Amino acid sequence: MIGNGTTSDAMSAFLQFALEKYTKEGAVSYYADIAHYEDAFRRAGVSNKWAFFNATAVEIAWRYHHRQLTYDFCDDVMNDLWRVVIERYHERDNYLPEPLVEIYDAFGAGEYHRKHDRSDDPIAEFTDPWIADLVTRLNP
Repeated sequence: MIGNGTTSDAMSAFLQFALEKYTKEGAVSYYADIAHYEDAFRRAGVSNKWAFFNATAVEIAWRYHHRQLTYDFCDDVMNDLWRVVIERYHERDNYLPEPLVEIYDAFGAGEYHRKHDRSDDPIAEFTDPWIADLVTRLNP
């Protein structure tokens, strides 16, 4: 597991919650469960939410790269993390956490076909190499 101390504990609890929700409902949308983030922070004693968001994004990238998580799951989670960061914390702190932003962009790159006939594979062409590069650079 990537991270340390309470950030790692909160991240593990969050990812477990996400996996259970995804398995049960076939989609992840925690945005309606925004209180889950705040509860995870409080329970684990996380004082630095940016460390939590970044560590979670890196863990998601690492697990995806090692085929422990699917693209659809990771893309859903990163979209929800992005919404929480932008709508809940960015305005107040005027800060966007890295590497979360780049990991979000890497998964987002796989969402759209570039060819009109949809014969391309944006995940293989854009997301996979970008995530591989991120995992190599970050070396979690």
